[in-house]
Amino acid sequence: MKKLYLILLLAVLPLLSHAQSKVSAPTALWPELQLSYGLGESGLLFLQNQYRINTDGRYNGVGSFERIEFTLGYEHTFTEHWLAGAMFRYAKEDMPSSNFTSAFLRHAGTIKGLYFNKQLTLDYVNQERRDPFARFRLGAELGKRLPLGERFITPSLSYELLVVKDFGEETNELLVRTIDRTRLRLDATYEISDKIRVTPYFLRQTDYYFVEVSPKYDEDGVLVEQGYTTKRNRISPVFGLELKYTFNRSISTASYTY
Repeated sequence: MKKLYLILLLAVLPLLSHAQSKVSAPTALWPELQLSYGLGESGLLFLQNQYRINTDGRYNGVGSFERIEFTLGYEHTFTEHWLAGAMFRYAKEDMPSSNFTSAFLRHAGTIKGLYFNKQLTLDYVNQERRDPFARFRLGAELGKRLPLGERFITPSLSYELLVVKDFGEETNELLVRTIDRTRLRLDATYEISDKIRVTPYFLRQTDYYFVEVSPKYDEDGVLVEQGYTTKRNRISPVFGLELKYTFNRSISTASYTY
């Protein structure tokens, strides 16, 4: 567990050690429907359908769908603490469309009365007009399942780091950020019944990349400032709502699908 803290700390430090500009993206809405079905004592098949909606009418109209995703996955519980699974996800947008073939390993533990889930995911990504590439995702989640009347509510906080690795041509390492994306999420899952759960959440997604700033000239055409390359962070606020229905199984907080 201490090793995971160290990995997360080492990953975040490079993001804080240098000056970098920030831009804010329009707020997005991500509604999602999830259906899952228990297979035997340890298997779980799940289907997810997510929509990503841009609220900024200057780009594509208020309420326009930016992206639609379909995911088919399987999760297997090996022990009380260890789970693993695989997923295939197809994402359609104006440009590009993509598909993701993924495998994940998940550990469910506890710390100070809270559940503490850790997950490592490897995505193999095929995207239009780009060579295939790999994406590594390391995530951690803290939460607690609390009684609320006759039902339960589970507030949780999670953080995820994403790193992209290209298989194609060599890239200039000086222009590659250590971390490509992070996601900080705060949510609360309410168990309407043994089969139905609803999860509203807020997500702060940050993309890390480099941009080229053009040189500046005065009114006489004399160069007053050289062009340069600088780091930029693009922050995207997201409000989401997940509706989940489970057949033939009770889902615990250890599961990826909870």
